[in-house]
Amino acid sequence: MIQQMKKISGSTLYYKKIFPTIWFGLLGFMIILQLASGKASFFTLIFPLAMAAFGFVLFRKLVWDLVDEAYDYGDALLFRNGEVEQKVELSEIINIDYTDMSAPERVTVHCRNSGSLGKEIVFTLPTRFNPFSKSPVVRDLIERVDTSRRA
Repeated sequence: MIQQMKKISGSTLYYKKIFPTIWFGLLGFMIILQLASGKASFFTLIFPLAMAAFGFVLFRKLVWDLVDEAYDYGDALLFRNGEVEQKVELSEIINIDYTDMSAPERVTVHCRNSGSLGKEIVFTLPTRFNPFSKSPVVRDLIERVDTSRRA
């Protein structure tokens, strides 16, 4: 029997590539303008440098750990991050954490065994019309993981 695969993750292109490029690009442009104007001082350069450090920490904690794609195969999940893949059986999932009301929404899958992407795999959900409701993807996934544990 051929299992149907379904993509359950949203696009990470904006969060992982476009927004950080704009963020660091604008801060770099501010520093270059200050240096080119000849009016650069420690205090005028500290703000963009502090914002760059803040952005780096924020992106590292909330964005750069997201996998590029997550697929549901019914009895397993497949995660892809660049060329690296990890398949996780539903029975091997310990817990699923869901962070809503954030951009991007984050789903963390805690695995029993470490694989090529680690024991904790984080992906983002597709954009939904009603961000105030619990994700049906997460609700369904939690129920199926619980069912697979009981079997």
